Amino acid sequence: MKTGRRSASMPVPSRPVTALAVMFCLLASPLSATDRLHLVTEAYPPFNYEEGGTLKGVAVDLLKAVMQDAGIDYDMRLQPWARAYGLAVNTPGYCVFSTVHNQERDRLFEWVEPLFTSESYLVRTQSSHVTATSLDEAKSYLVGTQLGDYTVDVLKAHGFTRLDLASEIDLTVKKLLAGRIDLMPMAAPMIIDMKKRGIVVEPVAVLVSNVNGLACNKNVDPDLLARMRASLNRMIADGTRTAIFERYSFAEGGLNR
Repeated sequence: MKTGRRSASMPVPSRPVTALAVMFCLLASPLSATDRLHLVTEAYPPFNYEEGGTLKGVAVDLLKAVMQDAGIDYDMRLQPWARAYGLAVNTPGYCVFSTVHNQERDRLFEWVEPLFTSESYLVRTQSSHVTATSLDEAKSYLVGTQLGDYTVDVLKAHGFTRLDLASEIDLTVKKLLAGRIDLMPMAAPMIIDMKKRGIVVEPVAVLVSNVNGLACNKNVDPDLLARMRASLNRMIADGTRTAIFERYSFAEGGLNR
């Protein structure tokens, strides 16, 4: 007789596992120490750039050495900064570099640092009409930077309201050289690197001093993080990091070091 009720002896079919449930489990579980790490970065010489199909730069070479010393399987590639940063925030197994470690970002990542320290400046071209000599005086000018870059928050905190945001730093540099923006933030080593290539920009004022590191997704396995930190500390202590800096004629700090 049909009663419309399921017999107590009949098994209740289990609910199908949804894609959302699988994704939740993946996000909730730390990356295994045997899995591959994905290191992503932007093109920002002399820290990170591609030449002849090979990734090079101060931070690239240092992190390659760290990963080899730590015995960690990894891959490394260039992305627009906003995408690279978003992957590291949201996706297990991803780390982004060279990332400025500030208060706003501190809780978002697990940090392997310091890769290096540097000062960033607001810069203009030699032919610029900009007459500012301080951050306060520079507020009336159009300043270019990149989507997702820490300098957006720094500039806003200093009271800058005229901001032009691009997807990549190369686009911001092109706008500066073409006169489409008046100023842009630039780290001291990049100013020096551009001068070597015959592109001279002039600092207007110091914007901020930074510690730069490898910023990893919060679900990266603690063992991997410990191994990377130990390897970086060894390379700082034994002079390996200094040797990499010297290979690129790179010195930490600002322009007046």
